[in-house]
Amino acid sequence: MPVRNAAQWLNETFESLMKQIIENINIELSIYNDGSSASGSSLRDETLNIIEQWRKQLELKYKLIVHGYENEEARGVGYGKNRAVQYSSGRFLCFQDADDLMYPNRIHRQYHVAINEKDDAILIGSKYERIPEGSTDRYTQWANNLTEEQLYTQIYLAHGPTLIMPTWFCSRSWFDRLGGFDEIAKGHCEDLTFFFKHLRNGGRLYRVNEVLLYYRYHSEATTFSVHEKLCETRSKMDVKVLKDVIWSVRIQEIQLNIINNLEKLTIWNAGKQGRKFYRSLNDINKHKVICFCDMDPKKISKGFYTDELSQDKRRIPVIHFTQAIPPIIICVKLGLTNNDFETNLSSMNLREGIDYWLFS
Repeated sequence: MPVRNAAQWLNETFESLMKQIIENINIELSIYNDGSSASGSSLRDETLNIIEQWRKQLELKYKLIVHGYENEEARGVGYGKNRAVQYSSGRFLCFQDADDLMYPNRIHRQYHVAINEKDDAILIGSKYERIPEGSTDRYTQWANNLTEEQLYTQIYLAHGPTLIMPTWFCSRSWFDRLGGFDEIAKGHCEDLTFFFKHLRNGGRLYRVNEVLLYYRYHSEATTFSVHEKLCETRSKMDVKVLKDVIWSVRIQEIQLNIINNLEKLTIWNAGKQGRKFYRSLNDINKHKVICFCDMDPKKISKGFYTDELSQDKRRIPVIHFTQAIPPIIICVKLGLTNNDFETNLSSMNLREGIDYWLFS
C-alpha cells in the first residue's frame, strides 16, 4: 500500500483492514510513504502519525512494514508500489490503495482463487462498488459486467484495464518476472502498461464475480491524473497531456497485437475519433485501411476522407456501416447513442475479438 498525503482516508482504510477474514494465513502490510508532507511543514499532513497511532492494532493482525520518506516530490505511483513490494516478502501480492476500503472477505477470496488456480501467471481482480454511490456509474457498470471473454477483447478501451487495478492480486514470482510497474513520475499509466505487459507475456485474467472493494472517487485520487474517464477535473493542458499518454499506449498495443497481423481493416467512425485513430497509425498500417464506415448521412455523403499528410493525398472511401467489411476497428463510444450504435452493431452478427475490436 503506497501512501502520499492520505491522512483523511487512512482511519477508514485501516478499519477495513482490521475486519479482514484471515484464516491460517500470515500476512504482511507493507506501506511505502511516497513523500507525504511531514507534520510541522507548510503543507502539514498526518499520514505517518496516523500509521503510528494504528501500529499496535495493525500488528495484532499483520506484520507491519513501513518505509519511505517525507517532504519530497512524489516519485510516482509505480515507484511507490514497487518499493512496497520490494520491502515485503510474501508469496502473493494484494494491492490496496490508501483511499479504498476492502470488503471483509477480499483477501480470503482472492488468496483461495490463487491457490486453487495453481497458475502463477494469473492476475486476479474483482467487482467493486463506488463511493460516493453513483459516481462514474457508466464506467462501473462496464467494468462489473464484462464477460470472461470481454476481459480480453475490450482491453483497448479508454477505461483502462478490464480488471481495475485497486482490486489486483497476483503472485510475487510473476510480478518480479514482469519487472514490476514502470517508475515514471505523476502522469503515467503504470497500471495500464503493466496490464498489457502481463497479457503480452501470456498472463491470464480472473475476476471474482463478487464485490470485494469500495473504490473511492475523489479529485485527489491518483487515477484522476491519468485515465481518460476522469480527466475532467484537470486543467485543459493537463487533460490533453494525460489523454495523449493513454492514447499512445493504447495505439501501440492494438497495433502490436492486432493491426500488425491484419492485411486490411475498416475504421468505424468517419468523424473526429476515427480520423484521429487513422492518423495515429504507422505508415504501413495506414495503408491497410480500406475505408471508414458510419451511420451519419452527412459524413457518408462526403464520399471519402483525404489523408493530407500522405505523399499521394490518399483518398479513403466513407461508406454506410452495413457495407463494412471486417475486420473492423470501432472508434465509437459505448452507451452514448441511445443504444442506436449497439443495435446497429448487433444487427451485423459480428464476433468481438475476431471480426471487430473496440477502441473508444
